Parts: sequence; C-alpha cells; structure tokens
Amino acid sequence: MQLSEVRTVSDVVEEYPHDCRLEREPREDAPDLYHYYSPMGHVKAFENPDKARLYADVQEVVGGFREAKTGERGVPPAIARAREDTLMAYLVSNETMGVEWVARFYDTEEDVVRDYVQRVQSRAREIRAEAE
Repeated sequence: MQLSEVRTVSDVVEEYPHDCRLEREPREDAPDLYHYYSPMGHVKAFENPDKARLYADVQEVVGGFREAKTGERGVPPAIARAREDTLMAYLVSNETMGVEWVARFYDTEEDVVRDYVQRVQSRAREIRAEAE
C-alpha cells in the first residue's frame, strides 16, 4: 500500500467512558466509515453511524467484548450470556443484519425488536451517566 492510499480518521463523533470512542473517516468514493475504538485499539468499522452507536451501546452494557473467532462461535461469549434484548441489539448492529432480519430470526414483530434495542440504548445511557 502506498502512503497516499493510507486514510486517516478525521474526527471523533462520540466519546465514551473507559477510553472508548467512535470516529468518522470521510471517504471520497464511498460512504463515510465509522470506527469504534476501545483501549485495545480499533475494534470494528461501520458504514452506518446508527449501527456504530448501537454497537458502542452494546459494548457498554456488557462491559466490553471481543469478536475474535465469532464466526466459529456465533456471537461473543459476553453477548451469549447477556439478556435477550442485548443479544438482539448486538445482532441489529451487525452490518449484514438489522431489525427486519432479527425479527424474522426470533419470529417476532419488528416493534418488539425496536423496543429491545431502545432498552439497551437506555441502559447504556444510564451506565455512562453513572460513570461521569
């Protein structure tokens, strides 16, 4: 890769407790990317900022997790041990899934999934407020 091909993340969109943050990387020929960082470095990139924020919320609610080898295991152990609403929110945050996919997978209404996602987001806000 040539030096001119290296892209830099330009701005912090959100800062979270425990040295976590969401950064936006502008791209000329594609949608911007949103990168989630933890103290261990770059964790994951998203094209959808709402999915990136939801992912950050799920990270906060479960106290952090790693996705290494989750293709083999399905979901990270911290997510698998979490409440059903947290698992649904994690799946919704996945770039290839979403509310519709999760509703079909769980054989439930999309409104139920949206409600669960909102619960997770609310818990994340409460946890962050307590950390301040």
